[in-house]
Amino acid sequence: MSCNGCRVLRKGCSEECALRASIDWIYGAEEQGNATLFVAKFFGRTGLMTFITATDHSHRPDLFRSLLYEACGRTVNPVSGAVGLLLTGNWDLCEAAVETVLRGGAPKPISSDLDLSSLGGSLEKSGTMSSEIDGGGDRRIPPRLLNLFV
Repeated sequence: MSCNGCRVLRKGCSEECALRASIDWIYGAEEQGNATLFVAKFFGRTGLMTFITATDHSHRPDLFRSLLYEACGRTVNPVSGAVGLLLTGNWDLCEAAVETVLRGGAPKPISSDLDLSSLGGSLEKSGTMSSEIDGGGDRRIPPRLLNLFV
């Protein structure tokens, strides 16, 4: 009998199915199918199966979970993805998107005019001037934080 992942992807399944072991951590047949379909739409069916088969059996559930969270994170925040949501303290948005996918819904991207740093977890700006840091000089430019994830 086909596993829930192979069933929604309409592909053959065997007892040694790589996808079956990857989605065992998800409770419920419908939730497993919803998650598999969402990840396959995001990464492509071939891409998903390539990722999974290239990974050791013991790491496949972790890989699928990571792919699910990254796909949800990129859907919610297309620029920074799950890492951006984590760094800005908005991981709850990613978790809510995963729950939406498991229930069969489609997560919505945040609006482009919404500033994630205003949602919480923002980095406070330093009031220290760069002239105070480098020991003098007449430069009065405040230091800036470099965000490599945007």
